[in-house]
Amino acid sequence: MKTFKSISVSAALAILLITSSANAGGGLSGGATEWTQIANNAELGSQYSQQLKDYAMQSQQYQQQIQQYINQYQSYAQMLQNIGKLPQAQWNEFQQSVMGLKKALDFQQALSFTASSYDTDFKNYYPGYDKWLADSKNGSLDFQATYKQLGDTTRDTVNGSLQALNVRAEDMQTDEQTMRTLSNLSQSAAGQKAAIQAANDIALHQTHQLKKMEQTMMIQANMQGEYYAMQNEKKAFQEAQAKAKASDGIKPTVGDEKQVTPW
Repeated sequence: MKTFKSISVSAALAILLITSSANAGGGLSGGATEWTQIANNAELGSQYSQQLKDYAMQSQQYQQQIQQYINQYQSYAQMLQNIGKLPQAQWNEFQQSVMGLKKALDFQQALSFTASSYDTDFKNYYPGYDKWLADSKNGSLDFQATYKQLGDTTRDTVNGSLQALNVRAEDMQTDEQTMRTLSNLSQSAAGQKAAIQAANDIALHQTHQLKKMEQTMMIQANMQGEYYAMQNEKKAFQEAQAKAKASDGIKPTVGDEKQVTPW
C-alpha cells in the first residue's frame, strides 16, 4: 500500500511562524532593508501559489488511496453477506484501511488551516490583491469561508457516521483508541457490518471533500500566481520608465519614485 507525504498541524504552525517573522522583519531578515523585505515578501508570495499546487497534487493522491478503501469496503460487505463474519485476516486489513482513512481526514483538516492562512498572508503581502480579487471573475469565492465549510462538513459527517456505532469522534482521537474501538466492534457480525458501513460512508464523503479542496486550492493558486505576475510586470515597467527618464537627465518626481514600488 502506498504512503503519501502529508502536512501536520504542527507543520502548518511552523509555516505561519516563519512567514510571520519574515513579514515583521524579525530574526530571519537580520535587520534587512525595506527593499530586502519587499523582495522577501515577493518570494514568499510566489512560493505560496506553488505550494498550494503541490498540496492539490497530494490531495489527488489521497483521493486515489481512499477509492481503494471504498473498493475494499464493498468487497468486505459482500463477504459478510456470504459468510456472516469476516475472518481475522480480512478484519486486520480493514482496521489498517481505517487508520489510513483517519490520516486522510487529518490531512484535510490541516490543509484547510494552512491554505486559509496562505490566503491571509498573501493579502497582507499584497494589499491590492483583495480588491483585485473582488473585481475578478472569481471574486465571489471566499477562500477562507470555503475551507471552513469543508472542514465543518467533514467533522459533522464523521460524527454522524460514528453515532451509528455508538462511538464519538473523541473515542478515536489516537491510533490506540481507534484500534481498541475497532476491536470491540469485531466481536460480532453486526458490529463488523456497522463499522464497514460507517467507514464506507466517511470514505465516500471524503473523496468529494478532497476533490472540492483540490479545486479550491488550484483556483487560489492560479489567482495568486496571476496577480503576482501582474505585479512583476507592473514593477518592471515602472523601473524601465524610471531608468529611461534618468538616462534623459530627467530626475524622477516624488510620485514616480513611489510608483516604482507596487505596494
